[in-house]
Amino acid sequence: MKEETIQIEKRVKRYWYSDGIGELLGGAAFLVLALYFSAQQYFGDQSLIGNLLQVTFVVVLIGSIFLMRKLINFLKTRVTYPRTGYVEYRQNGRNIVWGRVLSVLVAMGVAMASVIIVRRIDFIDSMVAITGALVAVILLVKQGWSVGVGRFYFFSALSLVLGSVLSVSGLAPGYNLGLFYGLMGITFVVSGGIILRRYLSENPVPAETNNE
Repeated sequence: MKEETIQIEKRVKRYWYSDGIGELLGGAAFLVLALYFSAQQYFGDQSLIGNLLQVTFVVVLIGSIFLMRKLINFLKTRVTYPRTGYVEYRQNGRNIVWGRVLSVLVAMGVAMASVIIVRRIDFIDSMVAITGALVAVILLVKQGWSVGVGRFYFFSALSLVLGSVLSVSGLAPGYNLGLFYGLMGITFVVSGGIILRRYLSENPVPAETNNE
């Protein structure tokens, strides 16, 4: 019974990825980060624009996440739900809270470990290597393993490869991060576009019935 419940939960969660909208906008968010890190490297830490970019990083990150969620809900309401309906898997409130607390603790642990590693390793660009590994783990566990969306295994492997290759590319750190997020963003946008096109083709808007 428990295994059946888990499978039902996974099917409901997979439905959220069936239209490609999340990947499209996730890719767009990656491209914003690519521009941000590239611009920060281009202008430098000592310039006014560089300092402004550093100060506003948290605002850019949180703002991108907030805007992305709003746009996803907006588009799903107008594109997905009229075609295949609205499906939601309700979870116990206490489980959600504990899940979020655990996520925060894991993020803090990874951040602390990243700082230590970055300070100790200087023969490679350890920041882009850590970023690639962290994104790979998130995609593998959160979208691949826990939801069962097969293409995220590919995204996870790509993230790990890009982070490893760029870490020894010799490019400046900002350009490395910009190139990493840019390539990941393009991959997500292309994949999301293909999925969305197929979804729209297979699920036309139902014709309104005539009640006369």
